[in-house]
Amino acid sequence: MSDFEKSVERVFNALLKKNYVLSTAESFTAGNVAASILKISGASKIFNEGITAYSNHAKEKRLGVSSDTLKYYGAVSKETAYEMATGLFKDKETSFVITTTGIAGPNSDGTDKPVGLCYLAVGDRENLEVFKFNFSGSRKEITETAVEKAFLLAEEKLK
Repeated sequence: MSDFEKSVERVFNALLKKNYVLSTAESFTAGNVAASILKISGASKIFNEGITAYSNHAKEKRLGVSSDTLKYYGAVSKETAYEMATGLFKDKETSFVITTTGIAGPNSDGTDKPVGLCYLAVGDRENLEVFKFNFSGSRKEITETAVEKAFLLAEEKLK
């Protein structure tokens, strides 16, 4: 078992122990956070939903990200990551969230934001935090690193 798989399993076990239910909202990681946890048998005990909201329209309509937030801060921002998370908390079944938004490359998003910039929101209703990272590598490496980092952050939050 890889270190990453062990991290996912530790998050699964911590969610189970705390009786938490996870929801995810992902943009540039394309559902890979959700897919990682759903590989574990029994995931239905701790998983509510996973939303891949790639477009601004989806972020706004599915997750309730404000059009003003998208206009003034952009899709790749701490504000958007936070609002994606609070959108998931509108479902009372959800008690823990992981959200991802970023630029995987190889090209930027038409702003001055660099490839590799990402924001990950992780936490429960009382302790939600947004983290900023600047990863490097190929598109695949950037998204894989972000997914791995999301689980490491979740582990820390669940301790």
